[in-house]
Amino acid sequence: MTENQVNLIKNQCDKIFHEVVSLSIIKPCTVGDGILQLTSEEFLAYKDKFDKGNHRVCVFIPASGSGSRMFEFVRDYLFEPSERTRGLIEKLISQISDFAFYQLLSQEIKDRIVAGEIDWRFLLSFLMEKEGLNYGELPKGLFPFHRYDAGVKSAIAEHIQQSTLINAENVAFHFTIQKRFEDVICNEINKIEKETNQKFNVTYSEQDEGSNSFVFNANKEPITDDQGSFIRRPAGHGALLSNLSAINNPLIFIKNIDNIQHFSKSSVSILTWSALAGILVEIRASLKALVENPRFETLVKLNEKYGLYTDSELNRNKEPEQFLTLINRPIRVCGMVKNEGYPGGGPFMVEKNGVVSKQIIEKAQVIDNADENILFSSTHFNPVMMVVCKNDLNDQEIDLSKYVDNDACLKIVKSVKNEEISFLELPGLWNGSMYFWNSVFVEIPNETFSPVKSALDLLHPLHLG
Repeated sequence: MTENQVNLIKNQCDKIFHEVVSLSIIKPCTVGDGILQLTSEEFLAYKDKFDKGNHRVCVFIPASGSGSRMFEFVRDYLFEPSERTRGLIEKLISQISDFAFYQLLSQEIKDRIVAGEIDWRFLLSFLMEKEGLNYGELPKGLFPFHRYDAGVKSAIAEHIQQSTLINAENVAFHFTIQKRFEDVICNEINKIEKETNQKFNVTYSEQDEGSNSFVFNANKEPITDDQGSFIRRPAGHGALLSNLSAINNPLIFIKNIDNIQHFSKSSVSILTWSALAGILVEIRASLKALVENPRFETLVKLNEKYGLYTDSELNRNKEPEQFLTLINRPIRVCGMVKNEGYPGGGPFMVEKNGVVSKQIIEKAQVIDNADENILFSSTHFNPVMMVVCKNDLNDQEIDLSKYVDNDACLKIVKSVKNEEISFLELPGLWNGSMYFWNSVFVEIPNETFSPVKSALDLLHPLHLG
């Protein structure tokens, strides 16, 4: 065992079994108190500001997820039917012709479905198994999300073709993927290029295996496999911070692979993304001007307009040498939709070391009952639609690792073969990994948010043409 491994194992073991880090949530961010609300005219004005800038943009899409979770209810039904899974299967069957994948079934199978002669267990197995369509193992990005007269489009195809409508000098794409899917994803990109007669600037990266967490048993011992090698698990999307750091475009647009609408319903998202970028561009211009004439009163006035900082942050950074450091951090402008009960994180005021700041908090980070009550009272939800700039105000690269709250790891406990195991997830990419970033939260239309966690989510109107 190397010295580095010894130190990593000790550090991770301490975080799991010994350290208790208290997350103090003060209140939810709301419109006028942490969340900026714009008129339709202001959205258009900020979009126009971005459009006129001729910016180099990279669209950064975490796309390493497998589509298997989309079909968990199918697997559960096939192995051990329950009242819950029967209800979900009935919904899938009753609306099967509305799914994009229906167009990929053979005419024989379609005819048997229409005639009511199909063996539904056979069809469900056909969808899932390698001998059939293999949707149980397909990357989520390659799953047929939407149907068109000319065929179907995957999530990757939709992201690329919609993002090319962003009015920028150059739009590049970066997908974080699993290495085993690289060839089939490259084939999909080639197919899109042939269909559109366009060439796209697409790059890929994997999550660094060196970031994987060690796995511990209940006795606080790292677990090894039959060959004596330590068992390690991926450490969550926070491990993608190094992938994000490697992107050298001045503006980076971030969105999850499963949050993409049918092209006929996408205009609001495209406008919104560009408007968020326009806000970021204007704020950076104002901050650069502040460097030339560093007056605290100017920062206060700028803050009144955008809500970059809390009063707690400003009160601690009144002197020029303090607030010039404060404004020279990486910056993100994040869209927030009204809370409609989706699982995931949201915007909150959080206290750490006596300083209150705006943060995106995941439900999994909350273990205190009092904090749960605040969590349930939130008005807005984080749809992971954001524009970021990781350069300083001199347009030099920033070391993003210095702006992470390393205390924001998540302790994951699972039962495997009747044995309890524990491991750490790194601070989430838009949670603890961006804790010390300058952040602006903006209310955006709910039409920009249509996540696909289950295949049945593809029946949402935003996914239907």
